[in-house]
Order: sequence, then structure tokens, then C-alpha cells
Amino acid sequence: MNLINVRGIHIAADHLKSDGDLIAFIHGVGADRTAWKYQLPFFHEQGYSVAALDMRGSGDSDARDAIGKPLPISLKEFAQDVDAVIHQLGYKNAHWIGNSMGGVIILEALSQKLSSVNRIALCNTFAYHTDKDQILPRAESALKIKSMPDFAKERIPLVLRRDIDSETLEEAIHAMARKDKDAYLASWQATWSPDYRTILSGIKNPTLVVSGSLDMITPKALSDELAANIPGAKHIHIEGAGHISNLDKPKEFNKSLLDFLKK
Repeated sequence: MNLINVRGIHIAADHLKSDGDLIAFIHGVGADRTAWKYQLPFFHEQGYSVAALDMRGSGDSDARDAIGKPLPISLKEFAQDVDAVIHQLGYKNAHWIGNSMGGVIILEALSQKLSSVNRIALCNTFAYHTDKDQILPRAESALKIKSMPDFAKERIPLVLRRDIDSETLEEAIHAMARKDKDAYLASWQATWSPDYRTILSGIKNPTLVVSGSLDMITPKALSDELAANIPGAKHIHIEGAGHISNLDKPKEFNKSLLDFLKK
């Protein structure tokens, strides 16, 4: 793990360098960089440089400043953190791969016209979530009476396929359980609130959209909307994958992403 000092904070990243392009992996709201455990070694072996980041407030990245005040959390901050890490690692740009919140961060980066965005993969995500009014109050309501570890034990099994191996399930629960509660709630609000539908037709970056047949959080219709409105986008629907398709079906996910990156 590297702790990278950017924009006045520390961002944790697992970085494996090679001669190839950099792939930046961006996790979802309840996850951290460990969600990409099946992608980093695979793509590094294929000759790519890879970096899986902990977003501010998650994993080993900073959640608070030196005096204990919560860091500002927003999609804009997330996108600029990723951009800064890419440059700090010595790269001009990267292929941005995002799951759920990570995909929304990519859309925010495109809206800001950040120069480091090359090819993109929008995985189990959306431009606008039609159920956001029902989703937005859930975390705050639950965390008024539950701890983060208890909430994680309840929620994580809902986002992975039911027969996921116990090690992966426990790792995912741990990733969410150790989050700073204030940072998590702010990240939750940032994730489900935006509407990026108006920028889709103007996206010029080669785009892969990934959905999972078992994903009840971001149904296929939301991925269909992305693929239909982003010029030239390719949509891969993975059978048997839930909301974190890269963990549920890593072989299928890796093949689809590799095929996309090689074209």
C-alpha cells in the first residue's frame, strides 16, 4: 500500500507499475480498494500499470483533518483526488474503472473535463437513479440506531451473490465496517443525488458499461440508459453477478474489461 499526499490529504492506493497504460480502479460507497483484489494482479500480468484507490473517508485514506474535523466529501472532491493521484504517480492519464459510486465519480470527472480520463468503464452504476428519493434517507435512518459494523453485516450480503465465498464476504463487510460514519453518510448522499443524463451524449471517451443480472441496487435498465445515450458505448451484462460484479464474477468481468481495453 502507498499513502499518496495529494490536495493536502493522504490517499491510500495499491499500485503495481508496468510499462503499459495505467488503470485506476474506483470503489463503491460501501467498499474500499480491496474490492479490486481480483483485478490488480490480473491486469498487471497483462502488462498494465494498476492502482486501486481508497476514496477519502474510506479504507486507509484520510477521513478527517489534523484537528479531527471531517474532510469535505463530494463527487467533485473524489474526482479531483483521483485525477491528482494519477498525476502524482507520474502518469498523464489513466483508464478509469468505477463500480457504483466509482462510476458516478467518473461521470463527475467527465463533467469537469479532467484531463486524466482516458477509456472508462461504468460498472453497476447510473447517470440518475430513479429510486433516489427512497434510497437517500436509508443510511442516515439506519445509522441512528446501528453501528457501522452492524450496518455492514446487514447490508453487504445484499450486494454480493448469495453463494459468494466466506473470505470475500468477510473482507467486504470489514471494508464497510471500518468506515468513518460521517464520511460514509456524506459519501452516500453524494452518490445517490446527482443527475448526469445531460452529459451522456457528449461523452467522447471509449466506454464500457457493465451490469449484473442479480443487481437489485442498480437494475439493468439504468445501465441500458447509459449505453443507449453514450455514443459508441459497449454494454456487457454478466449473468450471476450482483452489485459488485467484479467480485461476484471476476473471470467474466476481467475478460470483458480486457477485451474492451485492447480494442
